[in-house]
Amino acid sequence: MKTVEILGANRFETYTKTREGDRAIIVQDGKILLTHELNSGWWLIPGGGQEEGETPEDCVVREVEEETGYLVRPARRFLFMNEYYEEYHYMGYYFICEVTGKGQMNLTDVEKQRGLQSEWIPLQDAIELFSKHESYALENEEKRGSYQREYTALKEYMNLAPESSERLIYERFPGVSCAYRDAAGRETLKYDGMADRENGIPVDGNTVFPACSISKFITGITVMRLQEQGLLNIDEPVNHYLHQWKLLTADGKESDATIRSILSHTSGIMDGEDSFYGLRRNDPVVSLLDVLEGRTAYNKRRAMSEKQPGTEFEYSDAGYCVLQLMIQEITQSSFEEVVSKNVFEPLHLKRTFFASLQNLELREKDQNMAAGYDGEGSLIPGKYPQIPDLAASGLWSTPYELMTIAKEFIQAANGRSTLLSSGSTREMISPAENFSWVGLGIFLRGDDTLVSQGWGENGQCMLKMNAVTGEVSVVMTNQDPGADQTESGVERLAEFSS
Repeated sequence: MKTVEILGANRFETYTKTREGDRAIIVQDGKILLTHELNSGWWLIPGGGQEEGETPEDCVVREVEEETGYLVRPARRFLFMNEYYEEYHYMGYYFICEVTGKGQMNLTDVEKQRGLQSEWIPLQDAIELFSKHESYALENEEKRGSYQREYTALKEYMNLAPESSERLIYERFPGVSCAYRDAAGRETLKYDGMADRENGIPVDGNTVFPACSISKFITGITVMRLQEQGLLNIDEPVNHYLHQWKLLTADGKESDATIRSILSHTSGIMDGEDSFYGLRRNDPVVSLLDVLEGRTAYNKRRAMSEKQPGTEFEYSDAGYCVLQLMIQEITQSSFEEVVSKNVFEPLHLKRTFFASLQNLELREKDQNMAAGYDGEGSLIPGKYPQIPDLAASGLWSTPYELMTIAKEFIQAANGRSTLLSSGSTREMISPAENFSWVGLGIFLRGDDTLVSQGWGENGQCMLKMNAVTGEVSVVMTNQDPGADQTESGVERLAEFSS
C-alpha cells in the first residue's frame, strides 16, 4: 500500500495537533460518489474523522452512511495519506468501497447549514475538478489543500489499474521512494514497497537509499565551495593539488587536465571495463590509491588522462576518484568529513552521508537503510556493496533530503543562498565547451532542466530540477533493474507532473 505525504508550505517544524480520518472512493458505471456543499460549492470524497475505538473500516462505513445515505463495504485499503499544515498532522486511509444498500443520512447541524448532499459525477470530471486546487491558493488555503488531497488520491486510484504505467514501475522494484516539489513550492512524498524484504521492513519517509552517481553532483558542489574558500582554482591542473599520486598522460608525463575538465568528464580519463561494482563488505578493503592505480578487480585500469583534455566526453568514475583524493589532500581530512561540513551540516541534513565502511556500520544499526537487490531480485551479500569511490558513487540519502539540496541549489542559482554564490552555481550549470549537455557534476537539458542520476548494483535513482520554475523531483529505488532509467520507468516517475 502506497503512502503519500503532503508537506504544506505553511507547516510548522513540529505539529501539536493530530486528526485521524478515512475516506471512501466509490465508483459505479464510470461515476464517483462525492459530497457537495451547495452553499459553498465545495466537493469532497466522502469520509471523516475516526471516533474513539473505531477501526478505519468502521469509520469509513459510518461516515459514508451519515454523509450520503449509502451502505458500503470497504473492499481495499489502497492508500495512506499524511498531511502537514501549520500545527496539524492529518492522517488516514483511502478505501475502495462497494455500495451494498441504502441506509440513513445523519447530517450534523453544520452540514445541514452548508447544504451538504451527495452526487454521482463522472470520474474524469471529478479528477478535473480537483486538479484545479492551486487556483484556490489565494482565495481559501483550506479548500486548496483539501482539493490537492482529493486530486492526489484520485490519481493514485487511477494508477491501480492493471495497465497503469506507474503501478507497473512501482511493482518492478522491491521499494520505491519519491519526492516532488511543484512550481508553487508544494511538496509531496510518495513511497511504497519493502526496504528489506527478508526482515519485513517497509519503505517509509526516513528510508535511506543508495544515490549512486548523484554523488557526483554533491562532489561538484563541494569543489565549488572549496574554490570559494580560496583552497583551489578549478581552471588549474589537478596535479597542482596532488602530492602522493599524480595524474599522468598515456606517455607517462604529468597531465595538464584541469579540475573543471574532470568535473565535466572531458579530461580524457577512462574507466576500466567492468569496473566500479561487485565489491562486497567482507572483501579485502580496496583503498582509493588501489582504485587510482588499477591494482584490483574493482578497477583494473590506472586512472590516466588518455586523451587530450577537452576533446572528448568520457563519463568517468575514476575521474571523480581523482577529485576525492584532491579534496582529501587539500583539506587534510577525510572526504566524507569535508562534504558533511560543507554541504550536509549547513542544510541540517540528518540522513545523507557518504558510505565509507565505518559509516555503513554506524548507519545500518538504525535499520533504515534500504537493502540492495541485484538484477534477479536477489539480496546482495551483506545487503550493501563496499564503495571506495565515494565521490563518484558512495552517497546515500532520502528523496526528501536530496530535494532539500536541489531546492538550495536553485536558490543559489538565483542569488538567495549562503551555500554557494550565484556565480559558482551558474558556472556549474553552464555547458562545457563543445559539450552542450554537460555542466560541472550535473547534466543539462534544453528546457532549463538539470539532471543527476545514478545506477548501481543495489539501486537506481534520478534527480531533476528546473532552475527557472523551481520544480524538483527525486526518485530512489533499491534494485538494479537491468535497464536504464528510461526503460526501467524511473524517468517516468521523475516527471515534474507526477
